[in-house]
Parts: sequence; C-alpha cells; structure tokens
Amino acid sequence: MLKKMAFVLSVLLAGAALGVGSAMLMIRNGAMIGRVENNHWFTSRSVGLVDADPYTRALVARIGLLGLNRQETVYFSRTEDGSGVAFDGACIYRVDGGPLAARWWSITLYAADNFLALNDDDQPSIDATSVRANADGSWTARIAPGRGDAQHWISSRNGAAFSLSIRLYNPEPAVGEHLEDVALPTVTREGCEGAGR
Repeated sequence: MLKKMAFVLSVLLAGAALGVGSAMLMIRNGAMIGRVENNHWFTSRSVGLVDADPYTRALVARIGLLGLNRQETVYFSRTEDGSGVAFDGACIYRVDGGPLAARWWSITLYAADNFLALNDDDQPSIDATSVRANADGSWTARIAPGRGDAQHWISSRNGAAFSLSIRLYNPEPAVGEHLEDVALPTVTREGCEGAGR
C-alpha cells in the first residue's frame, strides 16, 4: 500500500513539474499558440478570444498586454527590422506605413522588460491622430535615440533591445480573418551609433 501511494505521489509530482516547466518555458520564450507571421510582425489567433488557451492567457498576463477581444483590437508585435536583425536602441530606423484597416491605430516602443523605455522624451509612440499622412495616405516615422529633423518620431533612448507593438482599434472584419495579409508598416535600419554596427 505504501509503495502504491509513493508511486501515485511521484507520478503526480512529475506531472506537476512537467506542466509548470512547460508553461514557464513557453511564457519566458514568448511562444504563442496560433502564432501568425506577417512581414516580421507577429500575432496570435488566440489573443483576444474568449476561449484562448491557458498558455496564451499566461503570456498575455506576463507581458502586460491588455487583450481586448478581436472585434475591438488586433495586436501585432515585432522585435527585428526588415532584414531580420534584432532592434537596437542605439540605431536609427525608418518606419514606412500607409492606411491601416482600423478606425484608430498606434505603434509603441517597449524596452526588453516589456515596459516603456525609461527616458523623459515623452515620445514612446505614434498614432493615427499624431501622424500627418501624405495625399496617398502614406507616412514615414523615425525610431531613434534623438528626434533629428523627423516629423514623426518614436524615442528609442534607453530602449536597448526593444520591441514594437501595433494596435489596430476597431479593425475591419477582414483583419481578424486574414492576419497574415494585413498591410502593416515596414521598418528599415538606416544606421547605428558607434563603429561596426
């Protein structure tokens, strides 16, 4: 009887360790079930769904994303430029965008800890109301430690290895159905401070 109880207890402990370990691995590595790639931006088909899986819910809780439902907001993130190189807060990037399929949108820079970069520039993001588009709807913004002569600017000062998040508020219905085909801004690295970058 004692052997049987020890066996059952060891199976339960092993199962708990495996479950907690797999959850921590997925959450720490930012893995998403239902992950969708779109030109270096990524999202999950599960974020914002009432029946999202437990791993996605835990990841959303860890990174502080307020996961509104899919009809209200669609989220995309990225951690690299158009060449696949990780973002660096000391570099200068050009963001080229156009009309987005939503009533309102924003693009925000987050430091490696998933919080806004600690600086006093008061320029962590751009949005549909702050960007003045050209006649054809196109626009350009700069991501850099300093504004320079850019009309639209996101500060990367103290951002180190940062990420970008784009939120599409009240998106058109087709957005949620075809996440991989949504027209999203491109991000091109133009240069970096210091030699060899």
